[in-house]
Amino acid sequence: MEQSSLGMFAGGQSVMGEIRDDISRLGNFADTSAEQVQEARDTRAKIENNLDQVRARFDVLSASRIDDDIDTESVSDTEIDIREEPCYEQAQEVLASTNPLHFPAAFPEVFDGENSGFSVIVGNPPWEQTKIERDEFWARHFPGLKSLTKNEREVHIDQYEKERPDLVEELDAEREKQNKRTQFLIRGPYPDMGRGDPDLYQGFSWRFWKLADASGYVGVLLPRAAFISPGTEGWRYEILDNSQIQDTTFLRNNRHWVFDDIHPQFTVALFSFSKGGDNTEVPLSGPFSSSEEYERRVDEPPVYFPVEEVKSWAGSAKFPLLPSDPRSAEVLRQFISAPTLSESTHSWRAIPYREDVAHDEPGDENIEIDPDQVPERYWPVFKGASFNPPSSELWVSDTGERYAWVDPDPTIQYLTEKRKNASNYPQSPLSEMPDEWVSDDSTLPGLTPRVGIRKIGRSGDQRTLRPSLIPPETFLNNTVIYFLFPEGDSTDEAYLLGVLNSIPMDWYTRRFVETHFTYQLIKTFPIPRPGRNDPLRERVVELSGCLSAVDERYQGWANTVGVEYGPLDEKTQREKIYELDAVVAHLYGLTREHVEVIFETFHDGWDSKERLERVLDYYTSWADQLDLDHADREAEQAAGTRNDD
Repeated sequence: MEQSSLGMFAGGQSVMGEIRDDISRLGNFADTSAEQVQEARDTRAKIENNLDQVRARFDVLSASRIDDDIDTESVSDTEIDIREEPCYEQAQEVLASTNPLHFPAAFPEVFDGENSGFSVIVGNPPWEQTKIERDEFWARHFPGLKSLTKNEREVHIDQYEKERPDLVEELDAEREKQNKRTQFLIRGPYPDMGRGDPDLYQGFSWRFWKLADASGYVGVLLPRAAFISPGTEGWRYEILDNSQIQDTTFLRNNRHWVFDDIHPQFTVALFSFSKGGDNTEVPLSGPFSSSEEYERRVDEPPVYFPVEEVKSWAGSAKFPLLPSDPRSAEVLRQFISAPTLSESTHSWRAIPYREDVAHDEPGDENIEIDPDQVPERYWPVFKGASFNPPSSELWVSDTGERYAWVDPDPTIQYLTEKRKNASNYPQSPLSEMPDEWVSDDSTLPGLTPRVGIRKIGRSGDQRTLRPSLIPPETFLNNTVIYFLFPEGDSTDEAYLLGVLNSIPMDWYTRRFVETHFTYQLIKTFPIPRPGRNDPLRERVVELSGCLSAVDERYQGWANTVGVEYGPLDEKTQREKIYELDAVVAHLYGLTREHVEVIFETFHDGWDSKERLERVLDYYTSWADQLDLDHADREAEQAAGTRNDD
């Protein structure tokens, strides 16, 4: 319970007042006589009895958040023993698998008075998710499951469930406990907790804030997710508006140098602030990838950003990971000056969405994994690993890996009905699509090529953002996010795909991604919006179209974009990729120095020299061409003025 909870029932303060008086008297005893020793014992027993009443009342109030049938009216009656009331018995049943700590009862001397709370808090909260997956549970006991296909895992798990009823019972108990914990978090005093799967660190982040007094200092170690997750957005704004941030230092757990039991690609933050005061700047340091680097650079001054600028980052005050090059802050600011993907003031707009076939589709009887047994009419279900593998350059539209194969007829029927129903709900992205598109079955995504990205994206990988043009007659599972276009055409798809595939755009996303992409982050992608006749836009469309339409499956799409389809030889493909990086850099208004910073800080251990040189060659060539075009336009305008005269 938060410290203000004492005011949740009448008489709470009076009970604490009695305890305060008793504590004061207890401290005055000199214990010099048998009478005083006995009186001290009696006083301590009285304190504990009163605290038991307070704890019991807090138990009832806590449990009532989960069980609406618990009557809390008797909590305010301090004349009764709440432990003898039915509401208390109900509360104990609800709290059976928990061990709640009520801070006002545990530390009555700290949470009594006007400025209640701790003066200093130092903490490292648990980072457990409150959701337990069936596959993860069984893999914990049978590690070999991780290397199997989905179908093989299901077969093995079904067998284990028959052979190990003890583990089935353990899984059920864990799920019950986790579900209860989830409800406490979602219904507790933790804003934004219902956005996505709640994590314990989110609740603790709010708890640290609420437990500190009005000018208290807090120093905690948090996962980087606290600084980018939708579930902690409100907490970030609270910190920015009502505290002074002393330090934000990011540590990447490379080779487990920070924590042995945390994934080496995870990043953690050393974060400290004091409540109150006028917070005008936010310091950022790191990320540091080793103890040696930390010791070498720890005394370097952080980069400071104005609070109002921080609030605008990625649309929700997400804290970026900046490379050590001090110029990177200027590069980031240049990206953010572009309009976001979700802005509707331009000629086209894209919305991220997921199809999730083979997960929420009714009936597993249509799913077939073994390629040797797939009926000819079946369509593949792509997963993230079906395109752009981590070990290669991008523009690999099909790796051959499949999540599943499904009968297209019932799947199309299911998806058609699903999108028609979803379009009636204002909160659904499908509600933004034109009515004629929703009612036209031929426009169903999956029938034609579409732009998708892998949901999983790690800032420490060779590439973080992995977009692709998904082949037609293909469904997607929930590890792939694709784009709906309420406004726009195939050239806009090609343009967006080209920008997303560039090194500059990937550099930007690496600032804000830890392990995966969220809808919220994707919607805030800064995407330049030049006019349709802009030469830079036209070149991105052409380059992207040629790099994407690699075989006959894309023939129709290529025709609408205005490019030839077919495979490219390695040299041609490489040069188009280099030119694309340069053209996109111009679209963002990046300088030559900005481009150098992006490539030199893109990835640890990456030798960018050769690619950077070629990209800069194209950058210079386009700069000359754009200057010439600008001069020609000025000359035309001047000639027109003279003719008018």
